[in-house]
Amino acid sequence: MPRSTSNWIVLAAALLAWPAHAQDAADYDYENLVLTGVGAHVSVVFPSRSEATLGFNLRADLGLLGPNLRIAPGLTYWQSTFRAGEVDRIEERIEASCERGGSPCSGIDLGTIQISDLSLDVDAHYLWTTAVGIEPYAGAGVSLHLQNGSGEFIENTFGEELLDQVAPGLNLVAGAEMPLAGNLRVLAEARGVLTSNLRSFSVGVGGSWAFPSDMRRPVMPPPATPPTSTSIIR
Repeated sequence: MPRSTSNWIVLAAALLAWPAHAQDAADYDYENLVLTGVGAHVSVVFPSRSEATLGFNLRADLGLLGPNLRIAPGLTYWQSTFRAGEVDRIEERIEASCERGGSPCSGIDLGTIQISDLSLDVDAHYLWTTAVGIEPYAGAGVSLHLQNGSGEFIENTFGEELLDQVAPGLNLVAGAEMPLAGNLRVLAEARGVLTSNLRSFSVGVGGSWAFPSDMRRPVMPPPATPPTSTSIIR
């Protein structure tokens, strides 16, 4: 990754994680990032244009960029059916396009339309510690969405082209993790996503596993052993 791009990421993450007292910007450095664990969760997704559905998320934990600031890239996928009102709106757009082209095509029936969303997410989580072991977090991130529309009557048509998009997005996230056993943790999370043509809200539960120190990549050298003092008897 170019150094200039990395600096912008570090600066944005540091601003996101601004705590109650100021932190030195030098505390945030992308060179601190190490793959420390993986996680997954299942969520109920409420898209703005289609029916509620199940979503699936896989996540990597890159550790702490700086004090209390975790970086977590991931993949999210869901598929749903367009609401009847949204299908009517697409039909109206196609009919209007036909009218502008001089070839009226009234009475279009698109039937059932499916929409799917596969996104690559990079989130920054600000972590709080508590005396009871529960670790709440909140943050934001960016995402890239591959949206795909499908249906019997829109395949290879203008209607399918309207729905097939690659779009950037913004994420807002809040959740909590709790130790379960050993390196295993359970988590609950709420997430809001905004793209140019799609909004969604989801709530989900899942788990994560923190790698033992000898499995983390890149391998971090053990801390240096402080020198022991010796006395010379003359």
